[in-house]
Amino acid sequence: MKAVTINISLNEELADFARSDSKAHAFASMSEYMRDLIRQRRQEQINKDVALLEKAIEGAPLGDPSDEEMAEIYASIKERRKKGK
Repeated sequence: MKAVTINISLNEELADFARSDSKAHAFASMSEYMRDLIRQRRQEQINKDVALLEKAIEGAPLGDPSDEEMAEIYASIKERRKKGK
């Protein structure tokens, strides 16, 4: 995958922290350190999304909806579309 360069500006306090933290965790470069932070942040977001979906699924009924339930769903969609026009 082609690398893209992104420049960031940090105040001195954050820059000092980033330098010392990257050395403490044995990153070979600031780029590796930043990539790791971004991967961690992305994984946190994925975990939140999965938790949200799991919570939504908890209350969902098992199996396929009955013909009557499908008719109600279609009627509801049709009614919302009418209101949207």
